[in-house]
Amino acid sequence: MPINTIFKTYCSRCGKETIISKTWEEKMGNSVVTTTKKVCPDKKCQKINDGEIKKMIERRLKMDNKRKNMIRNKKQVNKKSKGVSKHG
Repeated sequence: MPINTIFKTYCSRCGKETIISKTWEEKMGNSVVTTTKKVCPDKKCQKINDGEIKKMIERRLKMDNKRKNMIRNKKQVNKKSKGVSKHG
């Protein structure tokens, strides 16, 4: 596959071909990565998509925070249990 190939993508909600909204380049180490943001041409549909994406990101952040808290709590419990002697 040639470099800089742009694939046709379609909206997951309405099936219309997406359009390029924004393109930018980022340097990562010795490589340059080009990112293309595509959106649905139907503004109402894109607004719904944006809302769904926002909810998904919020859910992931909540789950990540919950996981981090569980790990932190487990470490605290382990520290407390190591400090208590079982042989009294």
